[in-house]
Amino acid sequence: MDKVDIAIIINSFNRRTLLQPCLEVLNAWIPESIFAGRCAAVVYEAGSTDGSIEWLQGEAQELGFPVEVLVAKPGDDTSFAAGLNAGVAYAEAKFPQLKYLLFYETDNQILEPAPLAQALEQLAQREQVGACGFTVRRHDGSPAGVGQPFPTLMNFALGKNLVHRLQLEKIPYHWHKDAEGVEFSEVDVVYTSPLLVRVNAWQASGGLDTERFPFSDCDVDWARRLRDLGWRMGVIRSDAVIHDNREALSAWSKSRAMQNNRGRLRYFQRHSPLGVFAVWPGMLLLRHFVELVGTNLLVKDATRRAQLSRQFMDLLKSCPRQYE
Repeated sequence: MDKVDIAIIINSFNRRTLLQPCLEVLNAWIPESIFAGRCAAVVYEAGSTDGSIEWLQGEAQELGFPVEVLVAKPGDDTSFAAGLNAGVAYAEAKFPQLKYLLFYETDNQILEPAPLAQALEQLAQREQVGACGFTVRRHDGSPAGVGQPFPTLMNFALGKNLVHRLQLEKIPYHWHKDAEGVEFSEVDVVYTSPLLVRVNAWQASGGLDTERFPFSDCDVDWARRLRDLGWRMGVIRSDAVIHDNREALSAWSKSRAMQNNRGRLRYFQRHSPLGVFAVWPGMLLLRHFVELVGTNLLVKDATRRAQLSRQFMDLLKSCPRQYE
């Protein structure tokens, strides 16, 4: 344990079908690689009822690297942000030589040691880079989400669906190749899925804001605060890192639209406190009204139409209350 300088932080809730393979893939190479003895996993368990805790406390203890299990107590904050913060705090106390955090979600798989070694080398070469992620793919080989530019008020007013369709938050990569052939690009926001972070950068930032960003945009707000402290983020180009939940929905999926809008509004209230009034509430009310009307006119499937109509009506009603 004294040699552990990389803590793999995992937040899990009823995700055993993803949790088990995500750890077993690491076990396929960590014990036989340069990372043997350097890596330990800390799993924040938010109270699963699908056998995850039993597996973690049983079979997972036989893996070729330490797996520490932190089980939430009744009354604990079990949001994504709180779980990540708790996992890091546990790792900092447990491993005195800790230098790096690998935020590794249950739907991630790093298939070989090269990506982690390359990310560590980028952090060694680039003192201003506080966190390094990876280009990621799904199991079928198609690209998955890596991150985004910092949000804009105009994109918020247009809404996620239109922004995605028009690719208005597409990452403008600027690749730089080092002597070893590894390609790196700075990116404003790299999602925690997976992401290698310097411990000192994390400590300087104070971690995720659990009160204002328990779920949605917690990593976007954190990336902005990290930038304000003078740190940068980026990714290396890799084909050996997977981000794919195989359509396994998380516990908060039903409230995702509300959480997304609430989180984005709070982001602008913090980072653009005067500009936010250019879009809220007027332009956002208009957007939700158009979404509601468009759904009823264009969506043919009755069940899907009813589902989306309820969603947009809820957004329309809650918008003046800051999506509360």
